[in-house]
Amino acid sequence: MSESLRYYIAHNGGLKIMEPQNSSMKTVNEFFQGKTLEHLTGCTIKPEIVFAAVAFDGGYRTDDAGKTWTKIMDGDVRTFTVDPHDERVVYMGIGPIRLFRSEDSGKSWQPIDSMLNFGDEVKKKWDVPPRLRGVEFPHVRQIFIHPDEQNLIWVLLEHGGNLLSRDRGKTWEDRSTGIDYVDMHHIENYPGSKERYYVSSARGYYRTDDAGQQWRRVENGMPWAYTELHSYSHEWHFLPGVNPRMVVCGGKGSPGVWMRERITPKGHILLSDDGGENWRIVAQGLEQENPWMPWVLLRHPSDPNALFCGMGDGARGYGFDARIQGKGALYRSLDRGESWQALMQDTPSILTAWVAPN
Repeated sequence: MSESLRYYIAHNGGLKIMEPQNSSMKTVNEFFQGKTLEHLTGCTIKPEIVFAAVAFDGGYRTDDAGKTWTKIMDGDVRTFTVDPHDERVVYMGIGPIRLFRSEDSGKSWQPIDSMLNFGDEVKKKWDVPPRLRGVEFPHVRQIFIHPDEQNLIWVLLEHGGNLLSRDRGKTWEDRSTGIDYVDMHHIENYPGSKERYYVSSARGYYRTDDAGQQWRRVENGMPWAYTELHSYSHEWHFLPGVNPRMVVCGGKGSPGVWMRERITPKGHILLSDDGGENWRIVAQGLEQENPWMPWVLLRHPSDPNALFCGMGDGARGYGFDARIQGKGALYRSLDRGESWQALMQDTPSILTAWVAPN
C-alpha cells in the first residue's frame, strides 16, 4: 500500500476519492451523493484531469484530481474516452444515442451527428428491453480509438451493436453481423492489428478477423459458454507480451437474469494466452463463483503486469436504483491476473473506478 496512487471508487449513491494510509484506505473526498456513476476515466500526461459520467444527470470534469468538479454536459451521460494519440481530444457518449468530441481537454464539445445517419434497418436495433421502453433510452456504452490509428473509431451501443468509422467520425458503418443480441460492452483490437477485434456482450464473447464484417463466438473453457442467456461478459483488457494475455470479467447472465432466476452474479475472471481460443478461470484469491460481478477492470498506471478490479452485486446499465447500494470489493493483481488480493472489502457495490498517480 506504499505506492502513491489515488483511487476514484464509484457506486450506486456516489463517488469516493481515496488514498492509501498505512494498511488501509482513507477517504479524502466524496461527491455525487445519491447518484449513480456509469464511467470514470482520466488522462495519462495530466492525471489530475478526470471525467465522470453520471447517469441521468450529466458529464463532469475535474482538473485538480477530484477536489472540485465542473459540469460539462447535461443529460444521460454514459461514457468518456481520452484519445491515446492526443489527450486534448476527448469523446463522450450519451443516451439517447449521440456522440460528442472535444478538442480542448473537455472544456467545450461538438456533436458528431454523422453517427446518426443510418436507415431504419440499423436503427431498429437501437432499443432497450421491452419493460424499459418509454422509461430509458439506448445509449453509447464504449468509444474505442485504435491505439495505432487516430482516425479509426469504434462506438458500442447498449442496445444497438457496433459502429465503425475509419475517417475520424465523418462516415460510419454498422459492423454487427453475427451478433444476434446487440447489447454490447467492450471492444479492443488484437495488438498490432486493425482487422482483428474482440468484443464482450450480454450474450456472448466474440472475435472478428475482418473489422467486424463477421463475428463469431470464442468461449471454449468459459462457464456457461455458448448459452443463450448466461454467457455474460463486461470489461476486459489485453496485457502486453510475446503472447498477449486477455483478461475478461464475466458472470452468469445479466442483472435481469439474476433478478428473474433469483441468483447471485456468480462472477469470475478469465484468462487466455492463445488469442481467446481457450479460457481458464482464475481461482487464486477469488472464489470460483463470486457473489458479485467484476464490473470494472483497470490497468495499473505504471506497472504493465498489474490490474485492479472493482466488483459488486448491484446492477449497472439499465434498471438500476441509486438507493440500492449492494455489496462489493476492490481487488488488485500484480501478476497479470493470475492471483488477486483484496485492497478494499465490505464496500458498496463498485460499478466503475479509476486509478491514477497521486
